[in-house]
Amino acid sequence: MIKSSKEFEQKLPNETERKLLPIFPEQLSSLRAESYPIEQFYLSRIDEPFSLRLRETFKDGVLHYKAALKNTGVITPNGLSRFELPVTVPAELYRYYFDDHTTPVLQKLRAEPEPGIAVDFYEDDSVQVEVEDVERWSAFTARYGDNFVDVTGDRIGSNEWRAHLRFRRLHEGKEPFAPTEELSSQTIIEDIWARRLQQPGPVVVHVGGRSGSGKSTIVREVRAKLQEAHLTSEVVSTDDYHRGTSWLRTYNGGLDWTHWDAPIVYDTETMARDLITLRQGGQIVTREMDWTVAEPRAAGFITMPDVLLIEGIYANSPQISDPEDLIYEMTTPLATCIGRRLMRDLQERPEFADPEKSLLYMLTEAEPAYRAQLAARERH
Repeated sequence: MIKSSKEFEQKLPNETERKLLPIFPEQLSSLRAESYPIEQFYLSRIDEPFSLRLRETFKDGVLHYKAALKNTGVITPNGLSRFELPVTVPAELYRYYFDDHTTPVLQKLRAEPEPGIAVDFYEDDSVQVEVEDVERWSAFTARYGDNFVDVTGDRIGSNEWRAHLRFRRLHEGKEPFAPTEELSSQTIIEDIWARRLQQPGPVVVHVGGRSGSGKSTIVREVRAKLQEAHLTSEVVSTDDYHRGTSWLRTYNGGLDWTHWDAPIVYDTETMARDLITLRQGGQIVTREMDWTVAEPRAAGFITMPDVLLIEGIYANSPQISDPEDLIYEMTTPLATCIGRRLMRDLQERPEFADPEKSLLYMLTEAEPAYRAQLAARERH
């Protein structure tokens, strides 16, 4: 549960807007002459708690690119209130994620007759008005009449829903980002019992996934169930094998390191040797990251327990896994992972968290690194 704090609230940019459909859309047709084109697509499902959109806008003869993360928000007397985190992105990033065959896309023309008032003209000839400035809305209705239906909070007023509907129509009803079965701690427990019946002895379990996918949560649940069954367990995280700022700066020729999700950041070679030692009945020194100085340090010693849980972004790397291990990948979708990670950073380290930089980093660095890792594992 994310708790509120002064720093937390100050860090979150907020929007409150109403969505309205004109009863007589022809009364707004004159605004087309001053409109500009927008293309936007979504990297989220409509049932997620977060929405992730990338947008290309051609305005004043220049192409502009932005990404925006939003939550579902709450309905208030002034409209739908939610946080909206926009960030400028390079054109290359827009093209990296864009794929008309897999992403729901929306195209429209937008006019802004008043500050805080946007009129959108869609491909299907429908028209919708977005209102963020209540005072300006009075001036707008004085010019164009007050014949509108408020659809705030209704899916028909959601651009994301429109994009998903368009995608399904173009792809014979196929859903973009089809839901995948959510991994549960009970599934892992049942597999552990089955493995122990097949071959008595320690079981090694790998849980990988994006940052914010819920890896740590499911590992805690598994450990609690193992304790109830009187089985010992230990957790080794790939994060524990983070090389640290000093090593990475030296590796980078003395320059500050910025690619924190790259494979080189994690010393999987040493981790692989430690896991071999554990499998052979030996003892290893456990590590942990001291994030106050961003350096690793020794934390204690462990021997092989009944169940060894390996978790982290690179937990399923072939270098540290064995054919006999149980291997799982969290399938939590991208937008939810990004939203959770941002919320966690804002709650736990509000004095350091910069939402815009974090969102840009996750889109430009973290997700491409994660996708490259999945591709490498498939080739392996």
